[in-house]
Amino acid sequence: MGIERVTGLVIGTVRHSDRHNIVTLYTRERGRMSFLSNVGTGKASRMRNTRLQPLAVVTADVNIKANSELQRLGNVAPAMLWRDLYFNPVKASIVMFLSEFLNSFLRQSGADAAMWDFIVRSLYDLDNENGSVANRHLAFLIGLLPHAGIQPDLSGPGEWFDMRDGVIADFMPSHHDVVTGDELMALRRIIRMTAANCRRFRFNARQRRVLLSGLIHYYSIHFPGLANLKSPSILAETFS
Repeated sequence: MGIERVTGLVIGTVRHSDRHNIVTLYTRERGRMSFLSNVGTGKASRMRNTRLQPLAVVTADVNIKANSELQRLGNVAPAMLWRDLYFNPVKASIVMFLSEFLNSFLRQSGADAAMWDFIVRSLYDLDNENGSVANRHLAFLIGLLPHAGIQPDLSGPGEWFDMRDGVIADFMPSHHDVVTGDELMALRRIIRMTAANCRRFRFNARQRRVLLSGLIHYYSIHFPGLANLKSPSILAETFS
């Protein structure tokens, strides 16, 4: 199919061999794609590796071959330059979490320009935030819900939120993936959280940890690969 230029978000890099890494991009044009990327020790290779840091946004020339599972990654250039994400330790811990989350969440994702734009805009806002970012990861997960197709409907008059169906139930479901009582009241409150207003929400470390765990659990019901993330424990230490 020849050389094609894509714009992508780096969501994963793993060592494949002494000569190659496998770099995974979530591209605006084609969705998730994995590439073989040359590993070297020279100045050009070090610069290339710097451009492929977690959640970097790049343009890349790729040689698309229909019969190849792994495409080859050609020239890579920054499409956006992050000012603060890798140097602010709190923001860096959020980047670590979002990178792991997105790598699992986008496991089978095709092209979705609206979701790609939301993710990149969220990273831009995080990079440029000069105040507290303690709730940014929560706001991101909440804002992603409609793009994921699992936006909960909390409008019903019942007392139980059925996490599997994503709706308020009139009767208590037979399973245990249920939110009720004070937790349901809290859910109705935080579901209104956005990047613009998240600084107004006040939580202590335990509350923030419980909210993150609940949101990940809700996602993992609908996207099972999210059940065993390791980075939330790092966030818990960061915001303790």
